[in-house]
Amino acid sequence: MALKNYAVVTLRASAATVGASEQDAAVTLPETAVSVYVVVDKTAENNIDNLLTVRLQCQIASNWHDVAWDWSQKAATLTTAGDNTALVTRTPNILDALSDSLPTVVAYYDALPTRVVRIVSVSSGTGVTHTFSVVAHFRAWR
Repeated sequence: MALKNYAVVTLRASAATVGASEQDAAVTLPETAVSVYVVVDKTAENNIDNLLTVRLQCQIASNWHDVAWDWSQKAATLTTAGDNTALVTRTPNILDALSDSLPTVVAYYDALPTRVVRIVSVSSGTGVTHTFSVVAHFRAWR
């Protein structure tokens, strides 16, 4: 997603999951990161029955809290008029037990409570392994 005057920060480089659940390293976003688009790109999976759940967490007073997005949308080919409409019922899961083979999902956060964030994920299924990346896009105020 290339947007003019936007900056990009990698929250998780494309990497395979190493267990049923994991937490990635904390990332401190710049002060200009007020509203943020988070793009999750699932690039591989070991078996077709695998499920992947991904969410964003913010650190508040040394505790980690799930953050619900304001809207989310899966990027894919349209086949019917209702395909890929934005979801607006807030939930912390960017991907929620998703079994689609290789989706890209965008979640929009209007305002994060802190700038210290991390990605957490849960994998399940046969021979659980997923490879995915997560990047944050935000306005580069000058």
